[in-house]
Amino acid sequence: MLKTKIGFLPSNWDAWDGPLQNGSRWARQMRDRVVAALQTIPGIDLVVPSVEMTGDGCVSDMESAHKTQELFQQEHIQGVLIGNMTFGMEVAVGAVLQSLPKDVPILHFCTRSGPIEPTPLGGHRTTDTWCGQFMTASAIRRRGFKFLHVRTCNPEEPVFSQRVGAFVRAVNAIANFKGARIGQLGTRPTLFESQAVNEQLLQRRFGQSVVPMDLDTVFARLDNIDPQDPKVKALIGRIRAGVQMEDQSEEALTNIARYELAIREIQQELDVQCLSASCWTRIQERFHISTCSTFGRLNDDGIITACEVDLLGATTMWAMYNAALRQTVPHFIDWTDLHPTEANVWLAWHCGNAAPSLRAPDARALLDRNERMIQWCPTCFGTLEFRLRTGPVTCARLVEYDGEYRMFIGSGEIVDIPPAIRGAYGWVKVGDVGGWEDTMIEAGIIHHGVLIHDPKVADALEMFCYFLDIKALRET
Repeated sequence: MLKTKIGFLPSNWDAWDGPLQNGSRWARQMRDRVVAALQTIPGIDLVVPSVEMTGDGCVSDMESAHKTQELFQQEHIQGVLIGNMTFGMEVAVGAVLQSLPKDVPILHFCTRSGPIEPTPLGGHRTTDTWCGQFMTASAIRRRGFKFLHVRTCNPEEPVFSQRVGAFVRAVNAIANFKGARIGQLGTRPTLFESQAVNEQLLQRRFGQSVVPMDLDTVFARLDNIDPQDPKVKALIGRIRAGVQMEDQSEEALTNIARYELAIREIQQELDVQCLSASCWTRIQERFHISTCSTFGRLNDDGIITACEVDLLGATTMWAMYNAALRQTVPHFIDWTDLHPTEANVWLAWHCGNAAPSLRAPDARALLDRNERMIQWCPTCFGTLEFRLRTGPVTCARLVEYDGEYRMFIGSGEIVDIPPAIRGAYGWVKVGDVGGWEDTMIEAGIIHHGVLIHDPKVADALEMFCYFLDIKALRET
């Protein structure tokens, strides 16, 4: 599982630390409860000051702040959780923040206050946590950091794990999205003007680089792979495994395997995190194959690959894959059509590029000619067709207009209903498909999108967008 280092800063003020109970005071007890809860959240590599370091494991004064500052710097944390265990000490929190880069994602939360002690004159408040959180939040804002807040709760409450879990996923996505290198193999289709991309803006906003390679070079790498190479034979065995085949030929299977091995070598050579590759029509004309099933296998192996040289499609896939902690793979789709009879159901489809792991258990896998490419090339064997497995999904798409990045985020569920469709497909049921359409048109979403079998990615992407100044547009 993908993990990222999250620094936890538990804030305490000794004068508001509650009574001594069972050998420790309130802040230490609450800090330990929060740490126990955080250690159950997937994807987190927790960095927190120890009891030995600060006396109670909290940041309560300038000395403990400086020690925590050094700890966070040494561990190269990628996100920060700031929690009020008691009223907290805003100047100590501020001292830690001063050492952090201004773009570090921050999530602030406030725990519930400790018990009110009875006295002859009335109740004695011991922690005033709710009050102190406003000073802490102000300290974060004054220093120019972007942050999100979890409403007051205890760490055992579901809202805590939900919000912190989404934050951890968002930080994972941000840390891997920024500075990513995107491979571009060939040029976008002439007829797909909507896929044009501003490379300079990607560099300036996210530190990303587009690394191109022309198709002639890609094809030369394929030509250099011996059809009798044992790696080709082994890959043909993998391609054949568990699939039915129509119109197949040994030459086509060999070329599919050689192409895949070439792409794997190129990905390593270019040192790219994800790929966007040309898939029609030159590959069909030159080698008489389709690349669809190849892309599916690459995605299953974590080599995230988008069709049709869709660079922003590839970056969307990469963000979603990391927001899913690399536990499930994304599927590059067309937002294809509405269901002919069922309300609020639309078709997620592409020729046959879905990762084999996404196939419904009871669906056949058919390795065949690409039904859409036949119009240009009758010998285009290599698309893997099946029905996607059912269950909740997140759908998304990143676009850019006039220097503003926008991301559409939708939540739905793949349902098993007829009719069956050629290609790799799933019928997606949503709350209001008309609302999806309105929002997507207004945002300028193009015909390509990304689907992933993980509903938690939606909340993570919304946080991801907030911290990267991307306008999020969400539908359910």
